[in-house]
Amino acid sequence: MLLLYSIVLALALLSGAWYLYEHRWDRRLFGHRHDTDFVVNVRAGKAASLLRESDLLPVDVRPVPDYLAAHLPGAINAPFVGSRLDVSPLDGLDRGRPILVYCDGGYRSRRSLPSLRAAGFTSIYHLHRGLMSWKIAKQPTEPCS
Repeated sequence: MLLLYSIVLALALLSGAWYLYEHRWDRRLFGHRHDTDFVVNVRAGKAASLLRESDLLPVDVRPVPDYLAAHLPGAINAPFVGSRLDVSPLDGLDRGRPILVYCDGGYRSRRSLPSLRAAGFTSIYHLHRGLMSWKIAKQPTEPCS
């Protein structure tokens, strides 16, 4: 019984620590919404309406096999592998066009933001919790044909 209690306590502490870490990371990356904000963190429902109502381009930063299995409709794959984003698939895109960056759960997409900024993108939306939240919200995905 003591072992079970210890495991539950350890998991609770770990979850709480991750929540605090992610909260601080999000505040640093996204802050409060101002006209000068570089990135806006959006939930799945908001992302879906932006995709329907604007020329927002989804950018999938997951590895190629994951992208090929399923991705947001119309997404371009620019894989973030190791600690590096491959921006070459984005060559030729208008850097002022808004993009929606995502991965499976939000970690790689957050890590890719400085590379996207360095590549000249000026309007970036980040899908909070990534493809996981997209699927939970029952939004459509498509496989590569």
